[in-house]
Amino acid sequence: MIQKSQPYTLEVHLANDSGYDLPLFDSKYLVNKDYGQLNSSSDYSLNRMGMAVVDAETKDTNFYKSDNQETHAQEAKNMEETFTNYLSSEEGENFLNYVSSRGKKMMDIKGVGAGDLGENTVAAILHNGIEGIILSNYEGKSFGERVSGFADLYGIDNNSAEEYVLAHELSHAAGHNTEESAEEFLEDYFTEMAEKCDGDDRSKYQSLAKVACQRKEEAGAYESGNEYREAA
Repeated sequence: MIQKSQPYTLEVHLANDSGYDLPLFDSKYLVNKDYGQLNSSSDYSLNRMGMAVVDAETKDTNFYKSDNQETHAQEAKNMEETFTNYLSSEEGENFLNYVSSRGKKMMDIKGVGAGDLGENTVAAILHNGIEGIILSNYEGKSFGERVSGFADLYGIDNNSAEEYVLAHELSHAAGHNTEESAEEFLEDYFTEMAEKCDGDDRSKYQSLAKVACQRKEEAGAYESGNEYREAA
């Protein structure tokens, strides 16, 4: 990867098995303390994270501190396919058009992969504010299993949950650096989509807007230093 003048940061989102209503881990963890090229000698401050990344241009799979290359590679390829399919889908195109309509510019996504992001994480974006990498989590569970847990937590179906997770990470890629601002952006987007749609799609986006509203409130409380209320 290209040498950076700024550190990459890791924004970890979408915890799904906590005793609270989704504690969000928005802190930016330095991945390379020397602000240099991301490589196998980097000093990770979060879990000494191992990961595999499919390069967006070459489609080569690159490994970073991976102690489970076969699994990381498969999960990275699965995530890359999932992400690519979303971007080319009607749902993905609608979201990107919404981002553009709000005057936002997406970061350059240089790769998609999978990494050990901790027990309660679904996905993350590793970025420096200009370009980044989308990561699914493989910490004993696949991305699909974690999406299913997220779906169960909020009472939505798996396909809707996957759409939510991907849109959430892309909201950060559109410049929303805090969880609260990303969820507010999603709430507005899903609300607008619900107004434009009919039938099942309308119901889906109404449900996703409610999820975003709940998460926005939780994130606001967390980011202001308040405790999350216990899940009902």
